[in-house]
Amino acid sequence: MNKIPSKLHVWAMSAGEIPFVMATERLPGYERLTARWSSDQHRAASARQDTRYLLGGDEAHQPLGFVILQPFGDVHEGTKIKRIAVAQPNQGIGRRLLAATFEWVFREPDVDRIWLDVFAHNTRAIAAYQAVGMTVDGTLRRAYVMPDGRRVDRLMMSILRDEWISGGAR
Repeated sequence: MNKIPSKLHVWAMSAGEIPFVMATERLPGYERLTARWSSDQHRAASARQDTRYLLGGDEAHQPLGFVILQPFGDVHEGTKIKRIAVAQPNQGIGRRLLAATFEWVFREPDVDRIWLDVFAHNTRAIAAYQAVGMTVDGTLRRAYVMPDGRRVDRLMMSILRDEWISGGAR
């Protein structure tokens, strides 16, 4: 296993990197934490005008995780983190990837808000989101059907540009 850098770099994903995204979202246990798309679904999503795929990793562009932003820069809602996943969980990579993503997104002058929804049972992710300054905006009750048919709650979380600039946890 390679040494994990203290600060991650983010870059726009190329079509050739879709297999990394698919492998990461299919890691054992992730079926309870994130959705999974086919290669065709990822290709279609990455071609959309309102979507950005970012990979995060070291200076040599060895990916450690990915973020899908969709929609990107909506004038009302801001930018949504549609999906985020790391290849080596429980090592702080998610927090670093979020921080690098916030830096990348907030370079856009018109983006004032980054938001996401997370399964309420995903306490590890919620803690990572709070560690980088995101706050809970509310709960979408029983708003997702899991593969086994159970309905689960999703929490809405966000961070505003001025909160990040004034010292969102980094």
